[in-house]
Parts: sequence; structure tokens; C-alpha cells
Amino acid sequence: MMDPKKTQTDKKHDEDQLDEALEESFPASDPVAVDTDED
Repeated sequence: MMDPKKTQTDKKHDEDQLDEALEESFPASDPVAVDTDED
């Protein structure tokens, strides 16, 4: 059986990895990612 606490931590870790993957897919230098204010 998995330890519920460990599962929670692993889930958070997976989310962190997803965030990192997204940041790599959409780097901060990407105009689409930076262009938030619409004139």
C-alpha cells in the first residue's frame, strides 16, 4: 500500500514537473506568454 502522505507529496512533485514542462514549452521570452496587456 502507498503511504497517503507520500502520495500527496508525489502528486505535488508531479505538478511541479508539469509546471516546469509548461515553462519550457512556453518560455518567459515567448511574446505570446509575455503579451498580457492588450492595447
